[in-house]
Amino acid sequence: MAGERSKSIGEVGESIAENFFNKIGWGLPQKGVYFQCYKNQEHALKTSKNDEKNVHGIDFQISYKSALESETLNNLLISVKHLKDSNYPKSATVKFQDYISDLVHSMDCFKRSPLRREVASGVTGCKAINEIPILFYVSSRNDENYDFVTCLQNSRFINDYDIKELYIVDNKKITFILDVLNYIEKTYSDYNWYFYHPMTGMNVADSNILHHSKRMQVEFLTSPFIPFVLKKKIGVHETCKFFLASVDGFTSDNFAKYLMYCRANTNDNISDIEISFADYFSDDSYGDVKKVLNAFDSELKVSVTNYKPNFRSLAHD
Repeated sequence: MAGERSKSIGEVGESIAENFFNKIGWGLPQKGVYFQCYKNQEHALKTSKNDEKNVHGIDFQISYKSALESETLNNLLISVKHLKDSNYPKSATVKFQDYISDLVHSMDCFKRSPLRREVASGVTGCKAINEIPILFYVSSRNDENYDFVTCLQNSRFINDYDIKELYIVDNKKITFILDVLNYIEKTYSDYNWYFYHPMTGMNVADSNILHHSKRMQVEFLTSPFIPFVLKKKIGVHETCKFFLASVDGFTSDNFAKYLMYCRANTNDNISDIEISFADYFSDDSYGDVKKVLNAFDSELKVSVTNYKPNFRSLAHD
C-alpha cells in the first residue's frame, strides 16, 4: 500500500507539472525519459546495488530554440518532486541535495546520450546547446504562496557543481505565474497575449528572433517579473499593450524601476503600459504612482493594477 500511495503522489505531481508546462507554452514534453549512465560509480546513489548506477531517468524532457540566445537550443531536463504528507524542509537537507545531485548527474550523462543527438538533429540553425536542469518541487501541505527558494539563499551546495544554470520551481513561483495568466485571460479575454522576449546582448544581432511568442523562456523562472505583449484587432487596425507583472511588492522604487524597463522595451506599436502587483491598491499608493509618473513624463498611457484582486480592489473599479 505504501508503494501504491507513493506512486499516486508522484503521478499527481507529474500531472500538476505537465499542466503547468502547457499553460506556459512548453507543449507536450517527453515523459519518463531514460538513458545510459556513463559514470557508474561517481553517479551511484546511496541505495544503488553494487554501488553503481547504470541508467538515468528524468520525468520530463523539453527542447526548444531559445529566443534569448541566438542560434541556441535549450534542452530542459525536469525532475518532479511532490510533497503530499510533509512540509517543505527549512533548508537544503541531505535528501533535497540528493535530488539536485541526481538531476545534475543526469544532465551530465544526457550530454553524451544518443537522445541528445537525436533531438539536436531535428532542430536547424543552432550552433550551441544548453542543458538546463529544473527541479519542479511542489508541496500540497504548504501554503500556495510558500517561498521555499528563499530557504536556500544561505546554502552553498550548488557551488559543488560546474553548471551554467539550474532552476528550482516552488509553490510561490507556480502560483505567481498562474495568477498572472488567469488575470490576463479574464481581464483581456478579447486580446491575444504573448510572452515578451527582450533584446539582450546574446540575441540582438539575430534578425530571426521572435520578439514575443506563446512560449515562456525558461530564464523567467527566476525572474521577479514577467513581461507580455497583448494584441487586439479593431477593424483594420491593431492595438498593442505592454503588460508587466511582478512578484515584488508595490513600492514607488519598484514601480519606477519597472516603468523604466517597460519604456526601454516598447516600440511605436505599443499604445499603453500596464504594470501589475499582487498588493497594489490605489487608496494606499495613488500618490506614489502619480509622483513617479510626473517624474517620468511619459507620453504613453500608464496604469497600475492588481493581478490578484480582493474586495479592496472595488474601491477603484
